[in-house]
Amino acid sequence: MRNVVILLSAVLLLFGPTVCIASHTFETEHADAPGRGNMIMVMEAEMAQDGGREKELGLPVLEFVYGLGKWTSFEIDWEYDFISHSDEVHGTSGSGDVELKFKHSPFHFDYGDIGAQVGVKLPTAKDDKDLGTGETDFELLLIHSYHGEKFATHLNAGVDFLGNPEHRSSHEAVFTYSAVAVFPLHERVEWFAEIEGRTAKSVFGTESLLRSGFIFPIARGLEVGLGGGVGLTNDTEDWEAKLGIYWTWERGEEMEHH
Repeated sequence: MRNVVILLSAVLLLFGPTVCIASHTFETEHADAPGRGNMIMVMEAEMAQDGGREKELGLPVLEFVYGLGKWTSFEIDWEYDFISHSDEVHGTSGSGDVELKFKHSPFHFDYGDIGAQVGVKLPTAKDDKDLGTGETDFELLLIHSYHGEKFATHLNAGVDFLGNPEHRSSHEAVFTYSAVAVFPLHERVEWFAEIEGRTAKSVFGTESLLRSGFIFPIARGLEVGLGGGVGLTNDTEDWEAKLGIYWTWERGEEMEHH
């Protein structure tokens, strides 16, 4: 792990990153895009416990965002999972599913930016090892972002069309929501508070999680994030924790806030 961090840091210096980075320590999507030709790289470690005994570790969790335009971006997410004491397996590890997302934010007002995101989760993980469902999922999300002088807020509402692993080739529409507020405590420290969840029937249940953490800008174009959360319903994970490193390479248009 240490060698990976050193290598990525060297690449960061080589490409000369600049300011303005989209932090992802929180899960709520924002309407920002990195700008045409710019890139964002995210590397995280996530740990969660569910049902009092099942534990899951995502290491690494990788995210790559490429700016297709000033307010348009394409994103790829992937992670490698370690699972122990689940209902299906005692312990296993392997590649998780791959997610592809396309985001566009065409509306900009004094009270914030409005955009939308569509996504698809590809069933690339081995579902027989509890690493995935073996079903293709789809996402449709509406996004609102406000950047004020003393705080920023991001609001999400959407629908996930999730493949039911108990009824093959059957999808269920699941309402999703999330909201986060970000407060700068210092030029080198930001604090955020977030709530996210989804409402569904059958196997997916009703989930709600409260999350909080800190974001530390430590260099030009480089940030570190630390966060944790607790579940508010029986269908939600008991707790989670994450640590992430976030880089921005600005090679084209500058990212803007309105």
